Amino acid sequence: MSNDGKNLADIVKNVHRRLRQELYKTGDLESVWINHCRNVPCLKKYASSMHKLATEHWEQLGVSNPATSRINWTWSFLQYYFFSGGLQQHRQKSNSDTEWPKLILNESKVAVLDVGSCYNPFGEYEELDVLSIDLCPALESVYQCDFLNIPLGKTTVIDGQSVLSLATNQFHCIGILCIFFLLLEYFPSPSQRWTCCEKAHLLLLREGILIIITPDSKAAHSNSKVMRSWREALSAIGFKRIKYEKLQHAHCMAFRKNSVESVLKAEDRELLASKMYIPQDFYNPSDSENEEKDEIKFTEAELAEGFTNLPLFDE
Repeated sequence: MSNDGKNLADIVKNVHRRLRQELYKTGDLESVWINHCRNVPCLKKYASSMHKLATEHWEQLGVSNPATSRINWTWSFLQYYFFSGGLQQHRQKSNSDTEWPKLILNESKVAVLDVGSCYNPFGEYEELDVLSIDLCPALESVYQCDFLNIPLGKTTVIDGQSVLSLATNQFHCIGILCIFFLLLEYFPSPSQRWTCCEKAHLLLLREGILIIITPDSKAAHSNSKVMRSWREALSAIGFKRIKYEKLQHAHCMAFRKNSVESVLKAEDRELLASKMYIPQDFYNPSDSENEEKDEIKFTEAELAEGFTNLPLFDE
């Protein structure tokens, strides 16, 4: 990556780091997030940096090396699942009795909620009906929305450029779609990441898809323990992971909503939420260098199991 790209990436990472530092200092998760959402200059600088980083560096690299593109990966999976028989295959495997309108699979557009969209990269695909949202949009085609705190209801309400509420059981894909593109690591707490995934489950139609893409430039097995922990947590919500692939700089995962909302005890929710951790959660935020150098340690058995998480299509 060029020096400009590294500088932009540092801006993004520094925002994440400051959030963790504030949480470490105060222990007040709610106030940390509220204060962050009110810091308009910071949000705008972050949005501008992410936009340039994505369009001028990541996706340009994707042109020369398509295998590195998160957009290409997501679109390829959506084509398979919704238009090339993937949904029917997984229905047969799970003995699903869900009745979907025939048009959804062939003629109608797939309803996508792109969370943390920044610049609406999926808006160009005619097969998709995309609602792109971001805490601080970089473009007018993206609507402002704090997904962590957005109310859910019977209808999606939009006022100007802001989304005021989202309808449950509406989307085929969140991407979460639903699409979570580099979203979860933004939050300084595992509980916030868990909340977002629970919310995605409520918003999706049954058999809908949650796409999660999270950055990682290490080898595929290096953070397999983290990915396994996420898979266990999401399974408890009602998601089954049906595709995983490690790209050069990211983990790409597709989860299928295979159940109605589960009822969990408070203590169970707390334990499961803790599984949505990232390695940076365990660093002393005052020592920023450790975030670049350290990694989670594994036993030999865990390392061996990590290789089972290399690119696969079906689990």
